[in-house]
Amino acid sequence: MMTLTPAAHGWPRNSRGKVKLHNMRKIENIKFSTPSIIILTPLSILVLVLLISNCAVRTEPEKAWNLRDKIVILTESLIGLPYKFGGHEIDGFDCSGLVSYVFDCYGIPLPRTAKKQAKLKEKIKLRQAKPADILVFKLKRRWHTAIYTGDGYFIHAPNRREVVRKERLNKFWKKRLKYVIRIIHE
Repeated sequence: MMTLTPAAHGWPRNSRGKVKLHNMRKIENIKFSTPSIIILTPLSILVLVLLISNCAVRTEPEKAWNLRDKIVILTESLIGLPYKFGGHEIDGFDCSGLVSYVFDCYGIPLPRTAKKQAKLKEKIKLRQAKPADILVFKLKRRWHTAIYTGDGYFIHAPNRREVVRKERLNKFWKKRLKYVIRIIHE
């Protein structure tokens, strides 16, 4: 590596031998005796990027979407789709079809019927419920399932006269709630 010194290149000096920076000749007239080559290795590029990134203005990191968030977002995107008895595809859902479809989209296979979903293990109390837990209701003689979205709300496919919708876990639903089932463990 070559070092550039003022003495070697005839830069103007004052009476004490110090370089006069304010009267410096044009730098483009400087001639180098050996070529200057900068070689960037992968390590030097990484170091450069890290140095530059540390100089950037720091902001809060974007939220890392966990699996629970993704399940709730997907379920919310299905609001308004029609009810279809036995349906478990995008053209229509029944209650258990909606639940099994959403979880299956993230590689978590669940039983297809509400009765079989009600038999899943890891039952918890309602006060412990987190978004993406499954709510199981007993309505007269049939089982009904939904996905809890947090803050006292859930999404379900209620019946053939309705569409997939978000609903408050009110007195009617709390009275019929049999289980809260935890599928995702963190």
